[in-house]
Amino acid sequence: MTKRRNALIIVLLIIGVIAFCFVQFGVKAKIRQQQQAYQVAQLNPLTNDFESIVKFKNPYMGNNSNDGNLNANLPLANVPHTFVIDPQTRELDIRYTETVQDIGLAKVQSSLVYNATANFALIDNLDSMKFEFPGTSYHVTREQVQSWYGVAPATLANQTAWKQNVQSKLANPQYVKNTFKAFFGGGS
Repeated sequence: MTKRRNALIIVLLIIGVIAFCFVQFGVKAKIRQQQQAYQVAQLNPLTNDFESIVKFKNPYMGNNSNDGNLNANLPLANVPHTFVIDPQTRELDIRYTETVQDIGLAKVQSSLVYNATANFALIDNLDSMKFEFPGTSYHVTREQVQSWYGVAPATLANQTAWKQNVQSKLANPQYVKNTFKAFFGGGS
């Protein structure tokens, strides 16, 4: 009887160790891998998950934590930056520490088009944005974004409109260049 109970305990222990290893090194590793892939996808305008940013919709641009969290979930979030809010002009100024050349011009252009559109679509009273990089800066207004899309930016703040009118079009490099020029001109 004791031998049988000891054998049963050993078998259960072995099953427990195998199950633990399966969960730790199989299931949890796969979950971590999926989470890392999701975080990388958030840095690309073509794969950024709109549902992860729409929760930051706010009528006022002066909500620092909301503005910070919104931009921390957009492309270029991995580039060290600070931001300044000017309540008089209702401008959000994002200051990056890396140069456009270090990041890559095509990536910067598509990201700034996406990020500017997201900020104007989700922050109702934001009037203008400045994106500063060492050696250059880009300025855009709500009116420029609205003129480009032909609708108030807030109307883009749903999954269907966002994918159709913003995100899917960024796969076309010529569209990105044209939109960037309409938003920012040549930079300064």
